[in-house]
Amino acid sequence: MLSENVFAQGVRLLVDRDAHLAEVVEKYGLPPLWVRKPGFPTLVYIILEQQVSLASAKAAFDRLNDAVRPLTPKRFLKLADTELLRIGFSRQKTLY
Repeated sequence: MLSENVFAQGVRLLVDRDAHLAEVVEKYGLPPLWVRKPGFPTLVYIILEQQVSLASAKAAFDRLNDAVRPLTPKRFLKLADTELLRIGFSRQKTLY
């Protein structure tokens, strides 16, 4: 399980190997550890957040939650690509 201590140890291992990262951590400190609820909806939300604004990802996730309740892998897989595109998934993300 990822805890604050495990996270800090991981950062220390990385900064020992990367001088540029060490400078960033020295200047700004450890990055925040984002704790999220485990489960499929969180995984989908993280995927939606990649390469788009957080506001855009949230809007798409909210539309997905409106379309699929409860959001489970089985129900999600029933969505056609056209439905995912309408919800706000990129063409690339519909391939995942």
